[in-house]
Order: sequence, then C-alpha cells, then structure tokens
Amino acid sequence: MELRELLNEEQVQAVMHKDGPLLILAGAGSGKTRVITYRLAWLLSEHNISPENILCVTFTNKAAQEMKTRARKVAGKKVDKVWMSTFHSFGVRVLRMYANLLGYENNFTIYDQEDRERLLKECMHDAKVSDKEMKVYDCLRYIQDAKNSLITPEEYMKEYGKEYEKGLVARIYAIYEKRLKRNNSMDFDDLIWKPLDLFNSHPEVLEKFREQFKYIMIDEYQDINHAQYMLITMMASKYKNICVVGDDDQSIYRFRGADITNILNFEEDYPNAKVIRLERNYRSTQTILKAAHKVIQNNEGRKDKEMWTENDKGEKIVFYYVDDEVMEGEAILNEIDKLMRLHGADLKDIAIFYRTNAQSRSIEDRLRRAGLPYKLVGGFSFYGRMEIKDMLSYMRLIANPRDVISFKRIVNVPPRGISDTTVEKVEQFAFNSDITLLEALGRAEEVENLKPSVRQSCLWLHALLTGLAENRKNMKLRDLMSEILTGTGYISFWENDQSSKSKERIENVKELVSAVAEFEEEKKDATLEDFLAQVALISDVDKLDEDADAVTLMTIHSAKGLEFDNVFIAGMDEKIFPHKNCIEEEGGIEEERRLAYVGITRARKRLYLLSAISRRQFGARTLGAISRFINEIPEEYLHHKGRPPVKQLDEKLSGATRDMGAGSADYEGIDEEPQGIKLEPGDKVSHIKMGDGIITKIEPYGDDYKITVMFKKHGKKELSAKYAGFVKI
Repeated sequence: MELRELLNEEQVQAVMHKDGPLLILAGAGSGKTRVITYRLAWLLSEHNISPENILCVTFTNKAAQEMKTRARKVAGKKVDKVWMSTFHSFGVRVLRMYANLLGYENNFTIYDQEDRERLLKECMHDAKVSDKEMKVYDCLRYIQDAKNSLITPEEYMKEYGKEYEKGLVARIYAIYEKRLKRNNSMDFDDLIWKPLDLFNSHPEVLEKFREQFKYIMIDEYQDINHAQYMLITMMASKYKNICVVGDDDQSIYRFRGADITNILNFEEDYPNAKVIRLERNYRSTQTILKAAHKVIQNNEGRKDKEMWTENDKGEKIVFYYVDDEVMEGEAILNEIDKLMRLHGADLKDIAIFYRTNAQSRSIEDRLRRAGLPYKLVGGFSFYGRMEIKDMLSYMRLIANPRDVISFKRIVNVPPRGISDTTVEKVEQFAFNSDITLLEALGRAEEVENLKPSVRQSCLWLHALLTGLAENRKNMKLRDLMSEILTGTGYISFWENDQSSKSKERIENVKELVSAVAEFEEEKKDATLEDFLAQVALISDVDKLDEDADAVTLMTIHSAKGLEFDNVFIAGMDEKIFPHKNCIEEEGGIEEERRLAYVGITRARKRLYLLSAISRRQFGARTLGAISRFINEIPEEYLHHKGRPPVKQLDEKLSGATRDMGAGSADYEGIDEEPQGIKLEPGDKVSHIKMGDGIITKIEPYGDDYKITVMFKKHGKKELSAKYAGFVKI
C-alpha cells in the first residue's frame, strides 16, 4: 500500500511507527480514524503482527465497528480477530472468562442506571438513610466517583466515615457492594474495576494479557478516567508498544471522571514516547476553524497546536441574538428553510446542539409544529421503555437466577396475585434458608402465611423460569423470547388492556423480538449473555441512524466524534453555556470552553450560534447574558442577526437591561423589506392610526412578519409587516 498517496506526511509517520510508545495529538477533523485504521492495517499486512496480539479500544461501539469495517477493506478478514471494543466491552469479555476467580459466576448481570438506583434505594433503607438525608442520584454519583478512583468501601469509610454526607455514603456503599455480589451482578463501573482487581489478585492472568497484547491502541485518550488509565498501563507495561490518540482540547468528560492529565503527562509516563501532531483539518471551513482556535487558545492547560486547513474560507458564522427561547426556535426554523431552499441541504445534514437535555423541549415544539422530522439523541431509549425492561428482566433472570432486581420487577408482571407483601415473605424465607428468591418460589409451600392461590402462582412461575433456564441451551434466542411471551401471557395481557399505549407496547415487544433475531443473524453461536451485554453497553450515539432524513438534536457531549454540514448551537448564554455549575469550579470554565470548541468544530460548512435575552426556566422567566465564548470570537468571523447587538434597549420597552456583548460590524435584521423599508428592533416608526412608537420585536409569521410596537398613546400592539403601513421616522 502506498501511504503517501493516501495520507499527509504526519499521518504517514503515525501509521508507520511500529515499536515503542506513540502519542498522536489529533486535532478536530484531522482524520484520526483514518490514521488508526491504516496503522492497524499496516501492523497486520506490512509487519505481519498476529491479529490476536493487537488490542484497539474506542469509546463507542459505533466507532469500533467503523474502524473494523474500514480496516477490513485494507487488510482483509484477519482484522476480525483483532480485539476491538470499548473499554467496558473489553471488561465484560475478560470477566466472562475469569469472574469466577473473583467469587462471581460468569453469567453475571450488568446493571444499568435504573437498576442501580433501584438497588441503592434498598441499600439506603437497610442503612436507615432516608431520601431526605440523601438523594439516590447524589449517592450514586459519590459511589461512581469512588469506583472510578478505585476506592473500596472500606477505604471510603476510613477516609470519609466521620463526615456527615460522605459518612452516609460510606454506610450505603458497603451494603451496595455486598448486594451486588449476592445478586451476581456488576454495575457499569465494575466492568473496569473488577478486571483491575483480577489483575492485582491473579498476576498470572495479567501476565497472560500482557503477553497477548503486544500492541495496544487507545482512541480518545484524553477522556479516560483513572481506572481506565490503570487498566491500560498495567497491560502495556511489558512491551510498551502503546499508541494513544487524542486531543486535549476535546477533553469534555470530567463529570464522568475523565482526567485530562493522562494525555498531558503521557511523555512523563513514557519518556521515550514519540509525539506526532495532526494539525491539518479536513472538515471545516477556514472561518469556522479560526473561530474555534480563537476560543480554545484562552485555555491555559493545553498542549500548543494550531489547526489549519486548505478548505475554502467559507461563510461567516451567524450569531442570532433573540428575545427568548421561542424566538430562538423560530430563528432555527427560518435558517433550516433557507438551507433547504437555497443550498439544497438534506435534513440529515443539519444538527442542533445544546448544553443540557432540558433545552430540547422548546426546539422540539417548533420542529413538530412545522412538521419537520427530527431524531433525538439521548432521549428516552427504546431499551429503557417499561415493556422492554420487563422482557429484558425475564431474560436476565433466566440467565442469572440470583438477579434480585430483575426478579422483583417481573414477579407480578403480568399480575398474578404475588403482592409486595408476598415478595417480602419469600425474600425473608430465602434469606433464612440461604437460597435465591427464585429457589424460594419453588419452595412456596414452606413459606408461612401464604394463600393457596398465591402459593400456586409462585410454584407456577418457578416452574416456568427454571424450565426455560434448563432448556435455553438448546433453543435459539428468538425461540426463547417466544416462549417467554407465550408462557407469561405478556402479549395477551396488553391485548386485553384498554389504555392508549397498549398497542404501542405490543409493537415495541415485537420489535425486541426482531432485535434478538437480527443479533442472532449477525453473530453466530450468540448466547443470551452476549445479547444482554450488548443491550447493557449500547450508547445513545450507537443508536443514531445517520441515514435517516431528519434533523439531529443532541447535547454537545453526545456530538463528540460526529460532524454535520450545518450546525446550530442553541443557548449560548452565560450560566447555560458555560453552565452555572461549572463557572465557580476549579477548571470548570476550561472544560466548558473545550466543550464549546467541540461544538464549533462539528460544523463542516455553516455554523449558527444563538443567544436570548431571557428564558423561561423552572416556570419563571430569567434574564441572561451572552456567553463569554461568543465574545471570544473576533467580529471578522461573525454575521449578526436578530436584535441589534447594542449596549441596551430602552428599559421600559425591553423589560430589562443587559450587556449585548459584541459590536455590530456585520449585522442583519429582518431579511425582508415590508412596504419597501427595512425595519429592525429599536426603529422608531409612525402608524396612520396608532401614531408614533418604537419596534420592540420582529418575528416570522407564516409568509409574513409579526411586528411588536410600543406606541406612545396605545401601548404595545402586534401588527402585520405586510399591511401595517409603517413609516420609518
């Protein structure tokens, strides 16, 4: 393969580097996936490295699949034997092999966010901690931080036991870990921590993986946390053929425990490391790229680099300054209409980003009313729906009879007369007899104070589930699903239900059956555990259908790794972006600025930034200020639209005073010119009946514009631009 015909010089150097540590500082849009792909193919084809000796780790299943597909085109089917996965998928694979060495069975369940919260509520009850003393979400966050920092319950109690809030967490944390193990279950953080525990307690297992993975490649290295860092460091310590790819300017997951110092200190960890900077951008226009650089260069904690491109200069970045979130949505709709009419843009080439999920509501409202299809990333997951969780819980309990959370979810679904009181009696019997809840169901005749009909229901459910567990090895997954649906009467239950959502729930369950069948077709010898693991590890971005002709809505965090021709970033206000919780935190503003850099550099051709004078939050309207990140973009790169960005409007007319930020070197009011004149908010006008007044707002209204005017004699009035007959004074 002739690399220099396919790659630039820096990319070629990165691909051809074989032995020793390598740090690839890959700026936004610099073709890092292409480099990783060709480096993998080069190791396989030119150096004849065995695929079993290569480990590639990415942050999403989507990225791993894309890398494998690309590499297969260059190096052939041997790419399929490379260990290529996310960190958590890697952890699952290791633990399925060796969990028994840690006291777990290899058929362990992986608990998602909802499962963890359910379990934590039980643990808080046992610890006698009320939800007034500690919120479940806060407790979970503390425990996640502890696990990512590799702090055991015992160490946590020793360190924080005397503090009030963290002391409560310490009590709950200890119970939580015991419950997880009793349930033969692991949470998401365990998938990194437990392999580390395995390697520390069983050096022979670590040595096996050290010897196997002579070459290790890690993508998005700037986003790894301490536990992930330790896992990789341990495995790479023997051969040190570790290649990490990342960009410190795009480290945006501190809230998940990501530690930017891992990439900043790589050369200290590996003194002989070679460093290659990929600074040529193939994605964005010169204007977008220069604006992004002007923003990010305000950060101090970064490695020096400046991206450049041979792409066209491109259009100026449009900055919309509007009255409120409603006008923000209308402005986005207007620009989407122009993109489609004037530039022939497809909806799939358009993305709308925001800092928090709550911001999507007003944007979704506008899109729905306009009849524009959209896909929401990070919305309510298919696998999070009630009926899907029910079915998955049946499957998880069949795979792992010790899974208490799944047991309690389905024991009376559909209703079969097994009340919460009955479950408490069965649970107490199971505890006293040192058996599982499922086993206790089979001994319902020994449980005191149960009605005969309830005992019969318990025995029936036990027979159904144990029968399926015994026979599943000889059944296809889709047949197992059918047996669950038939045996439990789940579909029949919803067919007889009169609620408005019953048909939708049936369709969703049928879609799950299709997903199981599709999984079996794609993966030979697929097991129930394999399918459940895939569902547990799927991310929001993995579910994004890039070919669907619809506008994409997502948080900027979710947008990492994606790119679109046309990007809108809504809510560019202080305390929204940067977020109010980050402004006072140490390093918070730098992290938010990196997030802004990520958002800006997702755009290929056009970028729209929007800010509003006021927004309705928590039922009340609050005033804001233009984001500092807007003010960090030089005027020469901006084209202003909406309200004129002057210091302030008349306080009586606007209802507030506010610093408007940037000047008006390039400003555009309303594009149309009703009655032959161009009108803007702030203009003084005269009306034949109403007299003199000042325009306070101009907003689209069908094929017209609705103009709000504060008249001296008649107060505030809303009039049509086409028919008002204004005279500009």
